[in-house]
Amino acid sequence: MKTSLVTFYSEGKKIYGNLHLPNIKNPPCVIALHGLESSKDSGKWPIFALKLCEAGFACLRFSFRGCGEGEEKSEGDFEDTSLTGRIKDYEEALNFLRDTGLVDMGRLGVVGSSFGGMVVIASEKRVKATVVLSTPCIIYKPVNLQPKIEENYWVLPSGRRLKKDFFEDLKKYDLLKAVKNVSPILIIHGSMDELVPVEHAHLLYRSAKEPKKLEIVEGGDHTFSNPKNLDRVISLTIEWFKKYL
Repeated sequence: MKTSLVTFYSEGKKIYGNLHLPNIKNPPCVIALHGLESSKDSGKWPIFALKLCEAGFACLRFSFRGCGEGEEKSEGDFEDTSLTGRIKDYEEALNFLRDTGLVDMGRLGVVGSSFGGMVVIASEKRVKATVVLSTPCIIYKPVNLQPKIEENYWVLPSGRRLKKDFFEDLKKYDLLKAVKNVSPILIIHGSMDELVPVEHAHLLYRSAKEPKKLEIVEGGDHTFSNPKNLDRVISLTIEWFKKYL
């Protein structure tokens, strides 16, 4: 297995990622998309990449613009985050993979978590199989999220801020309509998700077309922080990609 630090550009912003390659020529590849305030190095993603590689899949994980830490932080400001911008970053990641010539572009998969799952559903369809984790089908402007610093910003519970038009941009997308074009799709959700109610998973599943599968991980939280739950999520994901890639 070989792991390399890679970079590509999205609308002039330098994006940092890690490309993991198994000892197989022209392997299938899975792209990993993190959530709103996460990065390529958050929690589960390095583990996911390792397990995918051990199973014979290449894996590209990258930090969306404005995300990441230290020298590997992708360029851009987090406050400029939008679903439209992240879709563009994802599309450029696909273009980067194509240009490397190192993976089988006919056997691409994607796994997206939370806001990353929304990116997957709302974007162009160049992949053969999809997995979404803890993914909302819609994000309403929270009643308790009020502009605190300036009129044009929303302050998140973490203290980070988003420009006010973040929610306006979301209105461009109907995920329950878009998910009808995402197939085959595996939807995984924790029964105890504290951020995205499990009902979102059921709504996405009902709207999706076959082949589709819904897996509710009992006791799972939003990030599947319990190692046993994460192991199950990774196993389900690998099984799905082995079936369809």
